[in-house]
Amino acid sequence: MKIDIVGAGALGLLFGGKLAAAGERVRFWARTAEQAALLRKEGIELTEPDGTVHIIEGKRFAAGTLDHTAGTNLAEEPDWLLLMTKQGHITEALLSACGRLAGKDTNIVCFQNGAGHLERIRQMIPGQALYAAITTEGAKRSDGRRVTRAGFGETRVGVHQAMDFPDFSGESLVKMLQKAGFDAFLSNDIGREMFRKLLINAVINPLTAIWRIPNGQLLESEARRSVMRQLCDEGERIFRANGIAYDADIFAQILEVCRSTAGNTSSMLKDILSGNPTEVDFINGRLVEMARAKQVSAPGHELVWQLIRAMQPDMNIKI
Repeated sequence: MKIDIVGAGALGLLFGGKLAAAGERVRFWARTAEQAALLRKEGIELTEPDGTVHIIEGKRFAAGTLDHTAGTNLAEEPDWLLLMTKQGHITEALLSACGRLAGKDTNIVCFQNGAGHLERIRQMIPGQALYAAITTEGAKRSDGRRVTRAGFGETRVGVHQAMDFPDFSGESLVKMLQKAGFDAFLSNDIGREMFRKLLINAVINPLTAIWRIPNGQLLESEARRSVMRQLCDEGERIFRANGIAYDADIFAQILEVCRSTAGNTSSMLKDILSGNPTEVDFINGRLVEMARAKQVSAPGHELVWQLIRAMQPDMNIKI
């Protein structure tokens, strides 16, 4: 299949590299011409969790930038477009470029955290089959071409609820990902799973970033658990007010995520430590927006949202 990867960060290189190694026709769309040239020249170096290193040569895929497409055959419409940038990078310009790439039969898959992006993408690129993906794959990019798969995770894919025709393609995507070495599944209720992940991230990520601790240390005191409980309770009230279904044991699931990823540094903490903007606007900020719309009190999420915003560079990112 022909696969376009928009965003050559850690997950983009991991998924795109393994898909290219499995024989798919992959095109990377990087943020800079320098990274695209590096990928074409030196290929991708991918390190597996057991230390095995794979080199995917540049001749096995194409690489360019969305604003410099000279020499790239845009007539080759992709079967799948995997949008793998962070939410803060999903601008009108980027979505317009994705719309130019996509043909009438192109399926778009969105890998973003948070909520609200699918509706924006649907407005900017109407008529395309739109999917959401949730992955627990861990990856770390050390430079423009080197990526380490930190651990094996699961990837769940499902059609966006706004689509008004049957899903006949999702299974082919799942099989393609499985062939490339990913534990992939087709979800019949991806919306519920997205909101589950939203609440998990909204509890764990900001607290680890504020206290600058790995996930597991959230469980080391009753005081920390109490704050986690408050954020979870507020999230449940927000979900109920908005008619969103959630699991009754969601707090137990959050605690289990902390245990199973005890040594992990959350993405929000990584962003704070590296001086990069976080995704807090699209996680806690989105919950606050949902709470305000239904006049639900959410002081905990209001507070951590403002604290994280004050800790990061002022990038004027708004929800």
